[in-house]
Order: sequence, then C-alpha cells, then structure tokens
Amino acid sequence: MIYGLCVLIFIALNFGVGAKLQIVLTENIQRFTDYFFGISTNTLDYLALSTVPFFGMIYNSTRKEFKINELIIDIVMVLFFVFIIFGIGLYIMVFSAKHSNPLIPDSLKAEPFDLYSTILIGIGILTPYMIIKLIKK
Repeated sequence: MIYGLCVLIFIALNFGVGAKLQIVLTENIQRFTDYFFGISTNTLDYLALSTVPFFGMIYNSTRKEFKINELIIDIVMVLFFVFIIFGIGLYIMVFSAKHSNPLIPDSLKAEPFDLYSTILIGIGILTPYMIIKLIKK
C-alpha cells in the first residue's frame, strides 16, 4: 500500500498538483515574509517528496511492534522534518541570495545553485534517522 501511495503522490505532483501547490505556497510565503522565493519545480523534487511515505515506513520499521497509528505518525514526522529543513533553507536563502544585477529587487530570492531544494528535501527526509542513531548511541 505504501508503494502505491508513493506512486500516486508522484503522479499527482508531477502532472498538475505540484505546480499549483507551489504557486499557492509561494504566494502565502510572500504574503508573510515579503520575499518571493524562486524555487524550481522539477521531477526530482517530486520524486523525493513522493518517497516520504516510504521513508516513514522504514522509520516505523525501527519499532518493535507494528501499529498503523504509529506508521501514520512516523510519516507525518518525516514530512514535518522536511518542512522544517526546507524552512531553514529558505531562511538561508534570505542571506545568501544576492543579485549582481542592481535592477533585480532584493525581495526576489532565487536558489543559490541547482538542486538546492532537492538537497534540502533529502536532508529533511534523513534527519529523523540521524536523530534515532544519536539517541540509540
């Protein structure tokens, strides 16, 4: 079921919902922060986001007993860490995204390099596992 959910999320994000979701999110972020973040949308980002349920399932496999409620909590926890790390990445962009052209306004922030958002999503997915390893040691 998790694999099917990952495929459905990828198809939904890649074929329409992802671009609309990004537009809504950037408009809301711009309303709160007065910055417009130019984040690229590519298939690799959608692929990384669609694997969140899979990594939630792997995170749940570290538990002794399987419970569906804990699986849902683990998936939400991985998604929460993705949002936190992505937010930190946007905060870093406020200071690092400087334009060499004086005609570009300071309120427009672009990714400092390609795959910036994909790397942030990957770090957000892997953060719960790093925390588990630190706790177990």
